[in-house]
Amino acid sequence: MLKRLVKTVLPGSAVAAVSHWRNREKTYWSWARASAAADGDYSGGDLTAFRVERSRQILGREELFVEPSSELLSAMSFATGRFVDFGGSAGELCTVLQRRFPTWSFAVVETTAMASASQNLRPSISFLDEMPEEFDVFYSSGTLQYLGNPEELWRKALSRTTRHAYLARNAFSRRKRFTVQTSRLFDNGAGPVPDGFEDMPIFYPHQTISQSAVIKIAEKAGFDLVAHVNDRNGGVIGTSGKVYGADLLFKRR
Repeated sequence: MLKRLVKTVLPGSAVAAVSHWRNREKTYWSWARASAAADGDYSGGDLTAFRVERSRQILGREELFVEPSSELLSAMSFATGRFVDFGGSAGELCTVLQRRFPTWSFAVVETTAMASASQNLRPSISFLDEMPEEFDVFYSSGTLQYLGNPEELWRKALSRTTRHAYLARNAFSRRKRFTVQTSRLFDNGAGPVPDGFEDMPIFYPHQTISQSAVIKIAEKAGFDLVAHVNDRNGGVIGTSGKVYGADLLFKRR
């Protein structure tokens, strides 16, 4: 009744302004508080099951939905090597790369549930819930911002990388911003939506990363920044102009 009265009394522009204010992006003081507010994370059972089944719909047609960047391909200009995709979902990118580089080995590091569900889907790729001890190319796309301590993971990854490290779809900002990302279930993944699922809102904590900190960590670990691509990003969420994206490629000295 009150909402109906407000809409009757206030002009349309004022109602829109009130709606925008109520639905504004909320920030939190810490990752712990954002996690508590989200009451979930990216490893939720419904999301995992949906991502795997949707990926099943594009088996053999991954190239239609995944296109490796030229910078990433340049990092694989060796006769053979070991490639790790951290947060690589059901292995779609690794499958595309495997067809181009059949002498390389490929591993996806994911949640335990995702790794277990994906192994039978693409058996030529290794699915792990922990990073291998050593690899030649480390790749991660749109993943670090969903971790509680992304800088620590970045250091660990670099310590095990022998050649190149590539971070794609990043969410950078000068100051840390902790938020809760909201999306629809059917917005996740690519390809036809599988039967048997109902679209629903999903929530998970999200934080921004410092680009300068990422570069400093890499330099200290013995890597040089060799490619920086602005605005090629799907990792930026929300409406704040303070968050921006860039892809970064590093090479070990």
